[in-house]
Amino acid sequence: MQPNICAAGLALFCSIALTTAGSAQAPAAPGSTAQTQPAQSNIKIAYEKPTNPKFAPIYDKLTKLKVLEELQAFMAPVRLPRDITVRVAQCGSENISYKPQGPATICYELIDRIEHFAATHTRDANLQQLVIVGGFVQATLHETAHALFDVLDVPIWGREDDAADRLAAAVMMQFGDDVANIVMFGTQLLFRWSDQKWQGNAFASEVSPDFQRYFNYACVAVAANYPQFGGLVEKRVIPQHRANRCDDEYAQIRKAFDLRIMPHVDADLLIKARATPWNLSAAIQQ
Repeated sequence: MQPNICAAGLALFCSIALTTAGSAQAPAAPGSTAQTQPAQSNIKIAYEKPTNPKFAPIYDKLTKLKVLEELQAFMAPVRLPRDITVRVAQCGSENISYKPQGPATICYELIDRIEHFAATHTRDANLQQLVIVGGFVQATLHETAHALFDVLDVPIWGREDDAADRLAAAVMMQFGDDVANIVMFGTQLLFRWSDQKWQGNAFASEVSPDFQRYFNYACVAVAANYPQFGGLVEKRVIPQHRANRCDDEYAQIRKAFDLRIMPHVDADLLIKARATPWNLSAAIQQ
């Protein structure tokens, strides 16, 4: 079943808002780097103003919708030994590798590519929005996962980008059903539509091919919410031999999360966050 993103009140970008007191922040002064930090949060955020005017509309939308402020609210129950910064910045490329003790960075270039990618693969505005929203949230959670691995000294067996994908997917499925379905569906479309070509030295990359990333996210979705995503198995989109392992894969992710992340989570705040209704922002008309 395809979530109706327009009916949910989402447009080119959406803000996933926890209706907790004090989550709203004042907008940054024009021309400045917008940066804020809710009380007791270990997550600092920054919207670095791009020098390329091409990215100015993206900067304006993100700061207006306060998307990173919502990440702060969602991460409020996490108690870290030191602060981490999540920022949106102009990078000169679509991605930059996370450096120890450095910021987790989502590049304007990546967001711009996702916009164009969605527009070239479908004329359906609803599907375009699904991919843009899912792609942005996926990238934000993926990069934040790298910072969490660093600050919590989480041991990684295998490729770190795969581990970051799995943590991002597991976190997505902890949102309320409506939000989780929209974000996960959009993420899957982004990877499933990929026209990425792999040959020769491309297989030496530390990042898995997009199609493999699609199945990794889809497998978590099926295991975490079969009533919503089980059609991927029933329609043989996920091969049966992989579907048979999805529950075990998700259990492995949850076990690792419980061992390495949960000791740093304030249980009372977590219960409050899970009990708090999630709202989707009103559409931003273009």
